[in-house]
This record gives sequence, C-alpha cells and structure tokens, in this order.
Amino acid sequence: MRTIFAYLFAFLGIILCTPYHLYLYLLAKKDQEKAYRHAQKLVKGFFGIVMFICGAKCTVIGLERVPKDQPILFVGNHRSFFDILCCHNALDRPLGFMSKDGILKVPILPWYMKDIGCTFLDRSDLKKGLETIMQSADIVKSGHSMMVFPEGHRNNGEELLPFKDGAYKIAQKAGCPIVPVSICGTDNIMEANKHNFIRSHKVVIEFLDPIDINGMKPKERKEVLETIPGLIQEARVKNLPLATKK
Repeated sequence: MRTIFAYLFAFLGIILCTPYHLYLYLLAKKDQEKAYRHAQKLVKGFFGIVMFICGAKCTVIGLERVPKDQPILFVGNHRSFFDILCCHNALDRPLGFMSKDGILKVPILPWYMKDIGCTFLDRSDLKKGLETIMQSADIVKSGHSMMVFPEGHRNNGEELLPFKDGAYKIAQKAGCPIVPVSICGTDNIMEANKHNFIRSHKVVIEFLDPIDINGMKPKERKEVLETIPGLIQEARVKNLPLATKK
C-alpha cells in the first residue's frame, strides 16, 4: 500500500502544484534568492510527506560541521532516488542538485528541479558538460548551495564507484568549501526491493568535516580530493548498524 500511496501522492502533488511553479518562475525574474527560498519550502514540505508515506526514518549526523552563512558544495555517494529527498530535508537551506540531462524528458518534474536550482549534465558532450559545471559554479557563487553525486549513477554495491572529478571543479571555480556526505540505507526503501516496492527503512545521513581547496596547488588539491571517497565510505560502513538497527 505504501507504494500505491507514494506514487499517487507524488503524481497528484506535481500536477496540483503547477500554478505555484508558475508563480516561482515569475518571482525568479525579480528576485532569484527569494524564489529559491519559496521553492525550498514547497519542496521540503512535499518531500517530507513523501518520506512519511514511504516510512523513511532519517537520522542526521554532523549538521554542526556544515559552515553557515555561505554556499557549500555537498558531495555524496549515491544509493537511491531517496538520497535527494533525505539530503534536501536534512538541511535548512535552499539546495540544488546536479542531475543527468535524461531527466529533462520527464514531464513537469524538471520545472520544479529548476525552481530549486538544479542543473542538468550531458555526459555525452564534453563542451556541454563543461558549460553545466560553469553554470553550477555560477549558481554557487550567487550564494546557493548544491549537491553532486560523483559516482555518476545509483550504486547498490558494498564499495563506492570511482568518483568523477569534474564535479569538484564547481567548488574550485566558485571558491566554496566541499562537505562530503555519507548516505546509508536509502536504497532499502525502494531500489533494493523486488519490483521497486517501497518499504519502511532507517536512513543515516552524515555530514563530514568541510574541505577547503582554495589556494591549494594542483598536486595538493588532487591529493586532498582523492581522499573524499574513502572518507565517505568509512562513514557509511560505520553507520550501517544504525541503518539496520530495529
């Protein structure tokens, strides 16, 4: 029943909120930051109801480590579609995501993604990919935080997939800190289940210590960035018992 209710609510919510999207579209032309704030409230409420219906019980660790009053590039491992819902609602700030451009083919949904500052990456075209990275950096420079999943796609394996380092260029160009994010348990809500049926499950999101690569020489920056997947995996393994505890 969770699966039916969740899909039905998501479908109806996306359709019924269309007039508000039009309001946000017009507001963004006058005050982009205000539009982001309004979009955050709408999406946070929508995500919260979806998580409640789906039984996603989220534990958040390390929020005190996240720098306040400045934009952040959040970098996380990617387990599930629910990564986006849980991470967005864990933070009390507007947050956009870098997504694959294939999502643009889905009706209506990309409108709301653009409302919260998402960008869309075309991995088949290097030039367009670089343009998206620069667009994302400009959004961060304007004061809006973003999150990327450098594994490239959802991964249900025990080990992380290799991180694509292009995402880090957003922080390099925007001059913002990077906060690694460990995500554990989200795939057990849907992707790990037969036929993608939705099941209630515990989720653990941990925000790790910020990393500032500003002013680093290329070699030093490369060495520091290469440690990020290991830090995320270490935290994910540590938090597995919390995500499976009854």
